Parts: sequence; C-alpha cells; structure tokens
Amino acid sequence: MPRTRVAAVADVPPGHMRLVVIGQQKIVIYNCSGTLYASENTCPHLGAALSEGVLIGTEVTCPWHHWSFDVTTGACTSNPLAPKPLTVFPTTVEGGEVWVDLP
Repeated sequence: MPRTRVAAVADVPPGHMRLVVIGQQKIVIYNCSGTLYASENTCPHLGAALSEGVLIGTEVTCPWHHWSFDVTTGACTSNPLAPKPLTVFPTTVEGGEVWVDLP
C-alpha cells in the first residue's frame, strides 16, 4: 500500500494517540510533543490493542501486560528479551495532514 493520508494533525493533539483503519489494517497515530509517529495497533507480545494503552513521551505501554515500546523505533523498552519489535511506519506531515507509508 502506498503513502496514505490517515488523519488531520488537529485530530491527534499532543500527548494523545488515535486509532485509524486503512482497509483491513489498524494503525495508531501518536503525537509526541508535536511530532507524529505511526505503528501497527497490535502489541507484538500477545496481540493487545495498543490504542487502548498509555502514551507517555515517545513510549506506548500495552494495556494487557504492560510491555512498553518506543514509537520512534519500535524497540521494546520494558523487556530486553522481546522476540519482536513493534512495527512502525514512516510518517510525514504536509499541509496539516498526516501521511503514513504503509507496506
């Protein structure tokens, strides 16, 4: 899937996240102090919806088992033995719109 408009910047205030659905893919948009990032919605640990978790700074914490992930890189910040990082997507802002490069 090519570069896709997923939201208006105004739809995701600083410190918040927003779930968007593109086709059958669920994406979370994070606004970290004015910089926007995007990731898959599914926690790589056991599949919880990260959009139901907590965003602090650039770290999202899963609501089920409290694994945390850096939304800028996908790295698991709470478990150095995590078998898989969070899938993150390149994100840009143009003209007040949020665009994500999806696979």
